This record gives sequence, structure tokens and C-alpha cells, in this order.
Amino acid sequence: HMLIHLEADWDDAVLERFALVISQQSLHIALQLNWILQGALEDYQPETFSGEPNPSHNPLFYTRCLKLMSNIERCVVYGKPRSHELQRLYERGSISKYEYEILERADRRFNAVQIIASDATHEPGDNPSFGGTLLYKRKVRTSCFKPKPWKTRYFTIDDRMLYCFNNDTSERKLVRAMPLEGAQVSELSSGKYQHMFQVINRGFCFVLRAENAVSKAQWVDNLAEESEQQALFERTHILRDLTPSQMSRYEFFKDERDFVGNLCKMAEDLRFKEPAERKILAPQYMKDLPVPSCCYLPLCNSTDIWRRVDKTLPKDTKVFNTNERCPVIMNFISKRGERMASSRGGLKDVNLDVAEYIHLNYDMRDMEIIEEDDHEDKMITPTSSAGDLRQVDVEGAYAEEKDDDIDEDQASASARSNVWKEEVTEEQLPAPSTPSSRNISGKGNKMLQRFVFKNSGKIPSQVVNRLQSHRSMRKRTPRKASVKMTAESPLPMTPVPIVEESHSHDSDGESVVSVRSSSIMTTKGAITFGSLDEGGISSAAIEKAKLFVCHGETYAEKTARMLEEDKEDSVVGGENGLGEDPTDVQNEVVSVMAKSNDDLRQEVFVMQMIHYYKSVFANANLPLWLKTYRILSTSSTEGLIEVLTDATSIDGLKKSDGYPTERGLRGYFETVYGDPDSRCFQAAQANFMQSLAAYSVVSYLLGLKDRHNGNIMIDTRGHLIFIDFGFAMGMAPGHEFSMERAPFKLTKEYVDVMGGVNSKCYAEFKRLFVEGIKQARLNSQIALGLVEIMMYKSNYPCFTGTRYGHGVAFKKFEKRLMLHVPDNLVEKRALALITKSMEHLGTKLYDAFQQHSNGYAK
Repeated sequence: HMLIHLEADWDDAVLERFALVISQQSLHIALQLNWILQGALEDYQPETFSGEPNPSHNPLFYTRCLKLMSNIERCVVYGKPRSHELQRLYERGSISKYEYEILERADRRFNAVQIIASDATHEPGDNPSFGGTLLYKRKVRTSCFKPKPWKTRYFTIDDRMLYCFNNDTSERKLVRAMPLEGAQVSELSSGKYQHMFQVINRGFCFVLRAENAVSKAQWVDNLAEESEQQALFERTHILRDLTPSQMSRYEFFKDERDFVGNLCKMAEDLRFKEPAERKILAPQYMKDLPVPSCCYLPLCNSTDIWRRVDKTLPKDTKVFNTNERCPVIMNFISKRGERMASSRGGLKDVNLDVAEYIHLNYDMRDMEIIEEDDHEDKMITPTSSAGDLRQVDVEGAYAEEKDDDIDEDQASASARSNVWKEEVTEEQLPAPSTPSSRNISGKGNKMLQRFVFKNSGKIPSQVVNRLQSHRSMRKRTPRKASVKMTAESPLPMTPVPIVEESHSHDSDGESVVSVRSSSIMTTKGAITFGSLDEGGISSAAIEKAKLFVCHGETYAEKTARMLEEDKEDSVVGGENGLGEDPTDVQNEVVSVMAKSNDDLRQEVFVMQMIHYYKSVFANANLPLWLKTYRILSTSSTEGLIEVLTDATSIDGLKKSDGYPTERGLRGYFETVYGDPDSRCFQAAQANFMQSLAAYSVVSYLLGLKDRHNGNIMIDTRGHLIFIDFGFAMGMAPGHEFSMERAPFKLTKEYVDVMGGVNSKCYAEFKRLFVEGIKQARLNSQIALGLVEIMMYKSNYPCFTGTRYGHGVAFKKFEKRLMLHVPDNLVEKRALALITKSMEHLGTKLYDAFQQHSNGYAK
């Protein structure tokens, strides 16, 4: 967020460099950054998708996002050119692990600095390499080129960007812009207009008309030339000269973006269909959905288990009909444990995480470029006296191979890089080689070879000094050092370990398989249920609960059925997986919800805050239960959401067959979980109370509103789960006329489930609520920092406008944390919040309003 919105242009571009360093290390994080930038790009573009002027347009932020997206893609494609050289030095014992880590980090920072340096900031169009007036049409989401009129615009090509300005010569205003690196430039011969050509790149598509054939040829040539330039190397044809490993990274990155984009596009296309047609069309859309050879659902951490999406399951596609949106739940067959031919002799491991899988498959060196040498070359070693770096023999970067057909461009790239001398002057660099003295392989990317040689010729002095400094410090510093706090030292900010969802493990006697809750996999042809820890709830109660909550079929049972059906279909269709023995691969159903016409970024922020408070409560050993789920915003209007399994809304529960309407939730709990004195009922009651207390604390602190029964879910074990955070930080439907005036939602129905106001369960609810508020106060510094960062230049509705912008939402959040309240009065204030929330008139009125307007059950 700060990387996009800081208005100061720092000389060292610290945040941008950090983003590029991380992108070189992790393709998964690079994808996440790409989607964040895509949303910001749409926020600040000069025109809206309908072609109207964008009131939020910011040229600085817009250009910054465009260039950073392009730079991240370069980092992804070219990776770390020297990483394998360092790996080989470490494997041969030439450098220590400690030195390897320092040099590897320095390598990534060096690449980032080089890319940033090539993007010297200046105003668009200040120094164009080519420009002129053209007629253009722009493709938008809801229409094609024909309905849109031709517009006269002034275009310039500058710094690998195509800028589009208005045609007012007195005052040029930026209208559109497109990154040109990797763009597809083609002439258009069909149609009634002459001299047409188009430029396509990353979702941008311009159709242009020149004045005559000569002008068109000049534009096409200049655009094509600019599209084939990039910053990491001098000049190369982007796709034609990529090595196999570079091409594989490029294709993986592109395919993953396209795959996720197609999921959201499906939800967007269905939005324009009649509600009655959506359920019929959705399975066919899923059947036609293209699935790349290697892709995954990115709703995960890099440490989560890798699951490759293999095929779609169209039959169980579910569509939600709303007035403005059409969310779609999609199901896929995923595979894990497949053989990786490119890694370690065909590695098979069902428990590889995302980061390791991507690293083993896409961070490999090109054997066409780097080959093993039988003799020792020059290497780096520290001296025992001064600790400096001196040059001795190391293994060569390339094998010697005589090739009399190498041209002069190839001759300038020395195959035997002098890997990092302490000092190398221009005179010391080798002269251009002659045909008789060349020792470069004629294979591979010649630009990469030249780049590795040029930038491996010397080690930067800063890195040399750092190595020497670290070595001397390690010699002088004791292993255990105490830090003395002075009276003037600021109090340290206590870190809060972030809690992650734990995965259970099940052993089948031959392999250890990580099994997620409510998930199924086929192991050697058999269906294996995931971990189904009931937490004190009997299996008989789960059988009853699933009739109300999940239409008689738990997610475990549903996915087992889907796997069996897919297995039968594969046998009938003669499929055999990827040519492997199907019993060697673990199959699993993965699900996701795709949404369009909805900005999920505020929901991402609120979920991050909920995740933080979940960690705060866990760190304090408080049994406050919160359900965190993954939300990925892929643009300003689209995104993916993790599917909540074995749960339904309170509205859906109350409309289910057999629900005891007269006794409400208390009657439901007694019907499903048994006698109030039974262990099963008390376990479900405790689940309900602990989740209600946790969400009451979070709802109050984060100002969560719009809490009708369609936005509150309940699972088969009695936990409440809050969803849909479109109204947060005090923002409420109706704003100052909102009916939701209670600190949080606490109805008589909820209290009845806990046994009434005089019960032990209700007393425990009050105790947990008070302790939750106290822990939030103790850990307020990080929470305030997160909110303050995200509200800076924010477009989130909860931080904008006269009601919530200009720090208003932040001040109210700070007040809700009770930082101004003396410690001895916090408990009294917290208990007063419970009393105020109990049976609040505004809560009753809002539930009645939602029932009347949208049909949600009270």
C-alpha cells in the first residue's frame, strides 16, 4: 500500500527495491503483488472502464503501478542470473553457507537496483522517442470496438510505455497509458478503414489508425522495437531468446494470471444473464474453462501444500443469484505428489509446499548454458589474517567449447567469468575474444551470458565490506549478548506470533499425507476422508446438524462423491492422468468462490485485522474462536474467496426443513445436540459462546455493521462465523441514519442458547469479552499502525468521504480501544457495552428491515 501511495520519490527507492527483491525469490508473492497493483492501476487510470474521466486519476500513482508491474514481470522471467553460480560454489565448499546467503541476497538487490535505475522517474511524454496524432478505439469489458467512435489522440512512445494524451495542444492531459514490454503489435488489414494496427498487452487493447501507410509503418516499427526492449539486459527479443527455464517461468506466471482472470470473468459473464439461465449456463462455462498444464488456486500461503489444478468439476458448480452480482462456487480436481522430471531425478513428494514446488520446477539452471567442468578454476576464499576476499581458482561459469561459427555478438560474452574480484578496472577486463580464443558455448541465451559476465566481473565493494564486517563482528561478539534498556530507550513493541490454520497428518503406513479438515484424497485408488475431529460433538449430532446446515451432505462426503464420479468418468473416457500410474498421485477436490462487480480489498484488510486479533487471543491463551478465511482481490472489481465448508447462514438455517421456529436457536441446539445436560450439547454451547464472544470483541473494535442473518453463519459444531465486511470501521448502511447503533449484535436468542443471563455459560461469555478487550488494549500499537498505514491515501469506503475520511475512522477506532480509560475502569466499561448491546432496539429494527426488504429471516 505504501509502495503505491508514497508521493515522495526516494533516491534509493527502498520499497520498490524490496518488492523486486522478493519477486525474484518467490513467484507466488510476485503474483500476489501483481494483483494488488492491478487493482491500484484501475483506481488511478485516467478513464473509467466506460470511457468517462476518472475523478480518482493520479498520474504519479498510475505510472508507478504500470512500471512496477512491468519490473516485477522482468524479475519473474529472468530470476536470479547468478544464483546457480553461487549454489555451485557453496556445494563445492568454496564459500560457506553464511557467505552464500549474503551473496545471494546481494545478487537480488543488485538486480533490483539495476532495474530501478533504468526507470529514472520523469513526467510522461517529457522526452518521447516517437510521437504523433492517431485515431484510436479502446476495448472495454461491456462492449467491443464497433459501438465506440474513433477519437483523435496524441500518442508518444517513451521509456517502454505508450502514452495517450488529449489532442489539445495548449494543455496535454494524459488519457491512457500502456506498458510496451512484451506487447503484441500487429497490422490490421480487414475492415472498412485503412492503415489500422493494434497493440495488446496485459488486458490493454488499443486499435489505432494512422494517416497513411508510411506513418503506419513507422508506428508499427517503433512500437515493435520498444516492445522488445527490457531493462535487465541491453536489448533482446523477449520471447525468442529466452532460455528454457526463463520461458517456463514466463509461461507459468502468464498462465496463472490468465487462469485466475478466467475464473473471475466467468462470474462477470454470468452477471449479465437472467437469474433463471445462470444455473444452466454455469456448468457449461466450467466445462469450457481452459485449465493450464500447471496452475493452482492462489488462495494460500507459500508454505501451504502444493495442489496442481488438473480439471474442472462442472456438475457441482453453484451459483448465487443477487441483484448486482453472481458469485460462483467452482470445484476442481487437484493433484499432488506428481513426479517432477526436472528436479532431483524425478522427485515425488505429496507434502511439498507451494514455495518449494515452484522453486524445484522453475528456479532451475539451464544445462544448455551452465555445464559441469572437470578441472578446478578460480574460487573465493577468506584469508586467515585480514579476512579479505582474494581471488583463487573457481569452477568456470561455462564449459569450454570451440565453435568457429559464433558471431561478433557472441564473442563479446566471455564464458569464463572471473567470479567477483575485489577490484576490477576497465583495463583488467578481457579484450574482445577472437575466434581462436573463444571458450563460450554457442548454446543458450547470448544476452544472458553477456549479462552474467559483465555483472560477475567484480563483487561490489559494499558486499566485500559487509562480509568482512560480519566476520569480524562474529569473532568479537559473544554468543549470548544482553541488551540493557536505558531510561531514555523507547519501550519495545511486543511482537504477536501470527496463528496459522493447522493441518492434521495421517499415515497410511507408507507415506505421510497432510490431510486438511473436511477434505478427501484418493490414495492408491481408495477414498480417504480428511481429519474429522468433532471437538466433543458426537457423530450422531453431526449427522443431524448436516441435515440443517449442508443439505444432508458434509463437505467430506460431497468431495468423496465427486471423486468417485470423476473416477468413473475417467474410466469411461479412457483417461489415464498424465501418463503415470494413477495410484501414484493423490487426488483432492479444491473449491473456490469467484466474485465480480465487487471490490474485495476492504474485506481483505478487515480479514487481516481479524487474523491479527485471533493471534492476540491465542497468544494470551484465551479460548476466543475466530474463523479466518482467505480472500484474494485480483482487481478493483474482482476476486476469489475461500469456500466455508459445513456451514450456512443463520438465514439459511432458519429456512431449512424441520427447523424449530417456535424455540429458535435454542430449540435447534436441543434438537441437534441433545439434552442441555449432555456433554455434546455443552460442547456445542461452548463453541457458540466462545465464537460469539470473539466476534463481539472484533465487531465492536472494528466497527463491523450490516450484521443481518445473511452475513452471520453457523457451522455443524455450533460456531458462529461472520462474513461480508463491506461495512467496517463504523461505516454503516444509512450512515448517520443507521439503525445499527448497538456496539455489537447480542440478541435474546443468542443469550437463550447460552442458558440465560444467570447461567455459567453467560458469565463465561462476559469474562471472555472483558479479557478480549483488555488484550486488544495491550496490543493496540500494532493494530493502530496497521489501520494508519491502510488509511493513507486509501480508496476503501470505510476511510473515504467526509464521514470517515481525513482520520475520522482512525480516531474512532482509537477511542474504541479505550486507551484513554484507566486500567481499573476497563472492565466496567466493557461490561457496560454488553448491557447496551443486549436486546438493543436498533438491532431488532435492522433485522426487521432486512426481512422486509431482502427476505432475511429474523
